[in-house]
Amino acid sequence: MSFEQLLENIKFLENFLFRLLHKVKLIYLLVIFAISIGISGWTVESNFTRIPIIGFHNIVDTRNPADLPPRRLAFPTNYTKQDLSVFLEYLIKENYWFLSSQDLYVYFIDKSQPIPAKNLGQKPIMITFDDGYKGVHENALPILEKLSVTNKEKGKFVLFVNPHFLGIDMGKDFLAHTTCNDLRDGYQKGFYDIQSHGFTHKDLTKVSGKELEFEIAKSKLELRKCLGDLDKNKVIGAHIAYPYGASDSEVEDILPKYHLSGFLYNDHLFRVNRLENNYRISRITVDKNTSPTDLISGT
Repeated sequence: MSFEQLLENIKFLENFLFRLLHKVKLIYLLVIFAISIGISGWTVESNFTRIPIIGFHNIVDTRNPADLPPRRLAFPTNYTKQDLSVFLEYLIKENYWFLSSQDLYVYFIDKSQPIPAKNLGQKPIMITFDDGYKGVHENALPILEKLSVTNKEKGKFVLFVNPHFLGIDMGKDFLAHTTCNDLRDGYQKGFYDIQSHGFTHKDLTKVSGKELEFEIAKSKLELRKCLGDLDKNKVIGAHIAYPYGASDSEVEDILPKYHLSGFLYNDHLFRVNRLENNYRISRITVDKNTSPTDLISGT
C-alpha cells in the first residue's frame, strides 16, 4: 500500500468516526430530552387537549315519590340526583374547571384570550343538560349550590333549552320544564349558562329553508327575551346543541349567522386540537345505566 493510499484511508476513517460520534451525540441528547419530558410530566398527548363534555337530560330524586312511577313515567335518559352528587363532589375535590360554552370557545377553540391565571392547572370539563327540564333546577342546582359553599368553588351547568316549552308541565306522561324565572334564578346565582337547543326540539336535519332558520333564530330570540337584561356580554344563545344530536351541511351553513359553535351527541371525547369544525363538537351521552364510576373513569 502506497503512502498516499494510507493517508486516504486514514482520512476516510476519521470522517466515519466523526459522523458516528455526531449521531451518537444526537441520540444521547434525544434520550436526555425524553427523560426530562417524562420527569416534567409533559407528553406528546398533552398537545391534544382532551375535554370531557358530558350530556345529561333530566335529574330525578329517588327519595321523592313525585319524581318516580307511578307519579311520573321513567325515561331512559333520567339520571338520579344521588349519582350526580357523587360525580360532582369528585369533580370539585379533584379541582376541575367547570367550563361555560363561552369559556370553551374563547380559551380552547378560538383561543382569543389566554386561560385565566386562576384556572391554570385545573382540569377542564363541561357539564351540559338538554331540553330544559324542571328536574335540573329542582334536583341538580341545589347540589351545586351546596358544593360551592362547602368547597368555595362555584361550578357551572350549561343548559341547552327549547324556549317553546318553558314552563310547560303536562303531567305524569311528560317531564316538566323549567320556567323563564327558573333560568333567571340559576343565571343570576352564577350557576347557569343558557344556550340554544332549537325552538321546538325539531330534528334540524329534517327541516329546511325558512322552517330551519326559524327553529334556529327563534330559539335565540326567545332566550334573549328571557335573560337579555342580565346578559351584559351577549353570550346567551351564542351556542347550540342539536336536537337528537343531528346536524348536516345545510344546518351548519346557516349557523354562523346565529351561533359560534354547535354540539353533537356522538359519545366521543372532545379533542381540541383535532377540531376542524366549530359546529361539530363532541359530547358524551349519559343515561340511567351510567354509573358515577363510569363518569369518573371517563374524565
